[in-house]
Amino acid sequence: MLKFQVKAPAVISALVLAAAIATPAAAAVQVEFKNVAGVWFDPVGGVNLNTSANGGDGTIRWGYSTGYGQSGYNFVGTDFSASLDQAIDSSGSVNIGEFQHVNFPISSGGAITGVGLRFTTDVWADGSFLGTKTFEYNFSHNETTNQSNPCANGQPNNSGINVNGCADRVTMNFNSNSQVFQIGGKQYTLNLDGFLVDGSPSGGFWTKESAVNSAYIRGKIDLYSVASGVPEPATWAMMIIGFGGVGTMVRSARRRQMLAV
Repeated sequence: MLKFQVKAPAVISALVLAAAIATPAAAAVQVEFKNVAGVWFDPVGGVNLNTSANGGDGTIRWGYSTGYGQSGYNFVGTDFSASLDQAIDSSGSVNIGEFQHVNFPISSGGAITGVGLRFTTDVWADGSFLGTKTFEYNFSHNETTNQSNPCANGQPNNSGINVNGCADRVTMNFNSNSQVFQIGGKQYTLNLDGFLVDGSPSGGFWTKESAVNSAYIRGKIDLYSVASGVPEPATWAMMIIGFGGVGTMVRSARRRQMLAV
């Protein structure tokens, strides 16, 4: 009598391979973002706060000047596009707007520690209008002490980016209040991918004192579940079904092994 042994991992690998072969390659979708506008909202901390919006550009200022003016942020919006690769449910990183930190010396204790950027734009996919959508991002602000040595970035004071006193640092992340747009039955959003500083990608932005510091905000299209870190209900359901299916295959393979002995 011939005896056959079927290994569960082999069954799973074969099924995965068959599914991959049967799934046709997804085409790229050109997604355009038009009429971009940004406004700053919900600042944390800070004194003498002032916000304004001028067309697609938003500004926020804080603190009491010590000779140069208030410190603050500018957002300069421009239209842009990104190519969504549906095979990986993501796009490459693109510039979604210019960020400026007006980093002027202000009286101690007057700076914010964080603020939100509400980013509104018309979304088009392969020429079809998907609606006007709003995406939100959280900015964290580290107003350093100018007299420290070394400075917060670990470098000496009075040299390099710390030439006018210790540089400040700005970081940002995706806010799950952001809206979604539907393509191919899936929910996508505009995720963040750091800054582009002097042509180099960076997770944070060190900004020189007594200067207007500019960088591009980088973004990419991702599944909302990826950007927010919260799987969609349909994804949870598929995962549960998948786990159940794997369990069934493993049990079946074990039974066949026992019968073959």
